[in-house]
Amino acid sequence: MKIINIKMNSRNIVNKSFLGAILISIAGFTSCDFLNYDESVGYENQADVYETFSRTEQSLTNVYSYLNSDFGSIDGAMRDCATDDAQYVWTDGAVNIFNDNRWSPIKTVDNSWSHYYSGIRAANQFIKNMKETDYEIYQWNGDYNTWVEKSQYWISEAKVLKSIYLFELARRYGDIPLATEIYTVSDVNELNKTSFNNVINYIVSQCDSAAMVLPNTYSDVSGKQTGRITKGAALALKSRALLYAASPLFSNYDKSKWISAAKAAQDVMNLGVYSLVDEATVNNIDAKGLILERRASASTSFETKNFPISFDKGNTGTCPTENLVDAFQTINGYDVTLTETGWTSDDPTFDPKNPYANRDKRFYNTILYDNDTFKGKVLACYEGGEEGLPVVGASKTGYYIHKYIIDEVDLAPVEKPIIHYWVLFRYAEIVLNYAEALNQAYGPNYTDATFTLSALSALNKVRVRSGMPPITNTLSKEEFQTILQKEKRVEFAFENHRFWDVRRWKIAANTQQDIYGVNIVKNDTGKVYKKILVEKRVWQNKKYFYPIPMNELYKNSNLLPQNPEW
Repeated sequence: MKIINIKMNSRNIVNKSFLGAILISIAGFTSCDFLNYDESVGYENQADVYETFSRTEQSLTNVYSYLNSDFGSIDGAMRDCATDDAQYVWTDGAVNIFNDNRWSPIKTVDNSWSHYYSGIRAANQFIKNMKETDYEIYQWNGDYNTWVEKSQYWISEAKVLKSIYLFELARRYGDIPLATEIYTVSDVNELNKTSFNNVINYIVSQCDSAAMVLPNTYSDVSGKQTGRITKGAALALKSRALLYAASPLFSNYDKSKWISAAKAAQDVMNLGVYSLVDEATVNNIDAKGLILERRASASTSFETKNFPISFDKGNTGTCPTENLVDAFQTINGYDVTLTETGWTSDDPTFDPKNPYANRDKRFYNTILYDNDTFKGKVLACYEGGEEGLPVVGASKTGYYIHKYIIDEVDLAPVEKPIIHYWVLFRYAEIVLNYAEALNQAYGPNYTDATFTLSALSALNKVRVRSGMPPITNTLSKEEFQTILQKEKRVEFAFENHRFWDVRRWKIAANTQQDIYGVNIVKNDTGKVYKKILVEKRVWQNKKYFYPIPMNELYKNSNLLPQNPEW
C-alpha cells in the first residue's frame, strides 16, 4: 500500500480538519454508466486521473454525484405522490404507475438499479486507486501539505457514499448483489444476491470504519464547505439502516435489533454537534439540525413544477392530500378531521369556519391552502377560484405544496433562480429513530443507565421544538408507535420518508388506497367544506419491494428468483 499517509507527520498535517474544496457545484458532474469508466472526464485514461491530487478530487466529486434528491425526480412528481400524502395533478405522470396495476419488471418506474451500481463502482474504483497510488512524488510541490491534509478523509467518504448507494438499492429491492470490488463485465453479470441483513451488516461495518476517521464538521477549515460526509453523516446512515433492519418488513420482531438501532441513534445524539431548535429545516444550509444535504444548482425548476397553475409559468405538480392535512393537529394538540359534512375537533378553540387557523406550525411550512397568502397573492382554492377546480391544472385535492418551495424564487417576468438544498439526513430523524427503536425494545417510558432519555421524552423534544404541547398520556407500546408514525409524517412530509416508512412498517395496505381532498364552495354566508374522494388506488403487497428490472435478469440469471409476486 502506498497510500498518502506514509508521511503524515507534524510537518505535513496541521490538524485533522478537512479542507473541503470539491463540492461547490457537485450537480455539474454527471453519472457514468455501470462498468464504463469515465470518472476521468477530460483526460485520456484511467491512470491519468490519479496522476495529481486535483484530478483525484474530481474523481471523488464524481462519486458524490450519484447522491439523489427528489425535486420532482419521477417525471416531475415527488415520490410522495405515490403515497397518501400527495397526488400528482397530471394523470399521465410516470409516478402514477406506482398507484395502479401498470408497474412491472418491464414497465419500471424509479428504476435506480444501474444508477446506484454505477455509483458503487465509482466508489470502489476510487478506493482501490487511492490505496495503490503513490503521491509522495509530489512532496516538493508547494501545495503538498494541503493535499495530504485534505485526502486523509477521502477513502472514508467514499466508503460511506458506497454504503448510501447500497442502502438505496436494498430498501428498494431487498436482497441485492453486494458489489465490493471492481468487476469485469462477465464477473459482474455472475454476482449472486446477498441477503438484506448481510447488506445492512456490511453498511454498518463501513460506517463504523469511516466514523473513526471522519471529522465532526468542516466548518473550521478554509472554504467552510457543506455537503461533505462527516462522522455524523456516517453514523446517521448507520442509524437509518439499523432501524430499517429492525422494522416489520425486514424482521419478525427481534428485540436485539431494536436495541442496536436505538444505540446507533444515540451515538449521533452523543456527538453534541446537532440540535433541535426553532428554525427552517429545509433549504437552510445553516440549520443546526442539518447532517448532510445534496446541493442542487441555482434554478427555478422546482417552483416551475409546483407553483399553482394560476401563477405565470406555474404547473401545480405535487399536491398535498386531505389525508396529510388531517395529520396536523391544532396548536393545542388536538386532532382535526374533515368529514363529508365539515370539520370536527375536540379543541374548544377550533373554528370550523376558519379551519386552517392555529394549526401545528409545520402545516404552514408544508402546505399552501385556501385563503393562504403566497407571494403577495391570496389563494382561492374554492370551487371557481383561480386556484380551484374546474380550472385545468388546478389541484384536485384543494392544496398546493409549500415544503421546499423558496418563496423568493420568481418565474416571471424575469426568472430569479436560487440554490436549493435537499436534506439527506437531519437531526430530528435521529431523535425519532431513537424514540421508535427504544419504544419497540422496551416501551415509551423506559430508561436505564445506557438509555437515560425515554422514547416519550425524545418524541416530545421534536414536538416542543415545533411549538406543540408534549404528550403526557399513559401509552402502551402500540399507542406510542401510532403517535410516532403521525409525528414522523408531519415532521418529514415531502422529504422522501413516507414512501419508505409505510413499507417498512407494513401499513401500506391500510393507508395507500383512498386519496382524499377538500371541496370548498363559497356562498353568501361563507364557505362550505366537504371531504371528497379524489382517487382510488390499487395496493398489492408485492409493492413492498420493487421488481428487479427484467433487463437485469436477462443479463444475470443469478438474480433469480424475482421478488415475490412480480
